[in-house]
Amino acid sequence: MRTRNNALRALVTSLKGCPTQDDSCSPKLLIDLWERFRKLRPEEGEEVTASIIAGLVLYNQQAFPGLLNEAERSQLVALSQTALERYLTRAHPPNKLGKTIASAIKEIS
Repeated sequence: MRTRNNALRALVTSLKGCPTQDDSCSPKLLIDLWERFRKLRPEEGEEVTASIIAGLVLYNQQAFPGLLNEAERSQLVALSQTALERYLTRAHPPNKLGKTIASAIKEIS
């Protein structure tokens, strides 16, 4: 049993050091960034940024008529959809075996 446990620990150590391990798109990071985004205060003199405008245009396409034409707005929506799909894939990988291994690693760590 001890040998198997040591082998599993070696696997866990190896997996933790794997350069393909990517937790840069975690749900926790999304929540943290969203909280920081919500705390931006342009009404208090903070700079209005492109991300603020993009977020507002995506949130309510009628809010700022004329900022983007229909083709530009469609491109923004398409890029946002691509980013969302990639985020979901990274944050919630569809690989069941990978999820099982990750769960086992969390239990051991």
